[in-house]
Amino acid sequence: MTTKLLTVNEVLRFANHDFLNQLNLISMNLDLQRIEEAKQIIKNISDNSKKLSNMNKLQLPQTLEWLQTFTWRFPAIDLKLHSDVQQAVNQPQLDEKLAQYLENTVIHIYDGLDAYAEHQLQITTKSDASQFQLIFHLTGNWSEMPIIKETEHMCIDMIEVTNHSLHYVLSAGLE
Repeated sequence: MTTKLLTVNEVLRFANHDFLNQLNLISMNLDLQRIEEAKQIIKNISDNSKKLSNMNKLQLPQTLEWLQTFTWRFPAIDLKLHSDVQQAVNQPQLDEKLAQYLENTVIHIYDGLDAYAEHQLQITTKSDASQFQLIFHLTGNWSEMPIIKETEHMCIDMIEVTNHSLHYVLSAGLE
């Protein structure tokens, strides 16, 4: 699979579509007198926005674009983000390598995803004055065994590589 970057028009169209879906879901729950469900949807939207805002502190624009457009480009995988960013990374050489590494990882297995299995990707970003970490954990079922390659500017700590779980930590020193 090869994917192309989304145009600004496509991103705006996807964002508008998602926004309208969320508003309709809230409205439907309110119409059905399901106030708590409507509140939970609003809370989930708010929490997701806070996570993305926190991730923006990384100052890794290519990586952030990859994360923010992931669900539109790879709809078969449910993305869950977690973020604890205390310090900006702001390393252009790391940004490009990181975004490309994530892209290559997902593209390698995407076409081989089992259409009848649930696939979830949890990405956790952590950054403080001394180190940046991105924890990647994809679960599901796929036919191709993931290929993990070393890359410059980042340390890769493999936790698990199977046809059901791909779990690794990318890290880089910031000092």
